[in-house]
Amino acid sequence: MNRKILLLSLLAACFLQVQWCVAAEDLYTAEVPVADASPDARKAAIRQAFEQVLVKASGYRELKGKRAMQTVLKNAENHVQQFRYRTIPGDDDTEEQRRLWVAFEKGMVQKALSKLGLSVWEQGRPQVLVWLAREQNGKRSLVDPERNSALLEALRDAAARRGMPLLLPLMDLQDQSALRVSDIWSGDREHIEKASLRYASQVILAGRLRSKGDAWEGRWVLYLPDSEKTFSSRGADEGGTAAQGLDKVMDWLAARYVPAVDSESAELVKIRFLNIRSLQDYSMIMSLLESLDALSAIAVEESLGDQLLLRVKVRGGRDILRQRLSLEPDLTPVASVPDEETDEPERELSYRLR
Repeated sequence: MNRKILLLSLLAACFLQVQWCVAAEDLYTAEVPVADASPDARKAAIRQAFEQVLVKASGYRELKGKRAMQTVLKNAENHVQQFRYRTIPGDDDTEEQRRLWVAFEKGMVQKALSKLGLSVWEQGRPQVLVWLAREQNGKRSLVDPERNSALLEALRDAAARRGMPLLLPLMDLQDQSALRVSDIWSGDREHIEKASLRYASQVILAGRLRSKGDAWEGRWVLYLPDSEKTFSSRGADEGGTAAQGLDKVMDWLAARYVPAVDSESAELVKIRFLNIRSLQDYSMIMSLLESLDALSAIAVEESLGDQLLLRVKVRGGRDILRQRLSLEPDLTPVASVPDEETDEPERELSYRLR
């Protein structure tokens, strides 16, 4: 056997024995308001917290309509790993608030979601870069950390509630010179993507918020490498309107990138990587694939020259994998190499390492 193939095969065996998926512990915790420290109040708060964790860990928001949801929530107290109370001081206009922080057992969260036909989306959540503009009293401006801190805090809270990796621009002189309010308002994708280059995010959300009477309206465009999606939101205030926008983004990303639990949807897919010139390149590719929750098996078929051919088993099928890899800035899709046995090049995914 070629010494290079043997070396890479041995390394592959080592990689497959290592747990590359680092648990995002925040997915299994939630903090909710609680009336007092009584057992009944704590029980109700734990149930509310568990529902929030199921939403955050799965990426899916609409769980109440699922048949097994009531049974799953009924046993929420049995899944608690630890909890603690804290009190938020009030001010002249508000009273102090008692809150309960709860951490749930990872394995029990996974079992509960399995009963609902879902899985934990623990790795591979794309980072979302958010550009915002607002209009109030006929005046338009870009949202920045100094003038709009309350709005940005509402965005951060909404992202944390859904487990979304959020990236907010610095809005320093470089950002202000690279992007104008009119670019956001007109949805100028070219200018928005050019201004986003410094942040290296493959998922970009551009939103414009407008005060209209006693409410706020939001218009959004979600830019992905291979597509874009336009939608709207509406709320009583700009923070709630922005949070609705993030909720819709997370709903859509989960539907696009998260496979169902059903193993019958798994598919064997060949992936060819080109321009693999070092062990560092090989390690990067294997680390990336090991981090994808949709993959349940990885096997090295061939390593020849600067090419690496792998066979992987994908829950949710080939399209889930293709869509997920489209978010990787270091990979460029190329025309597939025909399969010698089946002559079906469309069954193989091919990428060039940049």
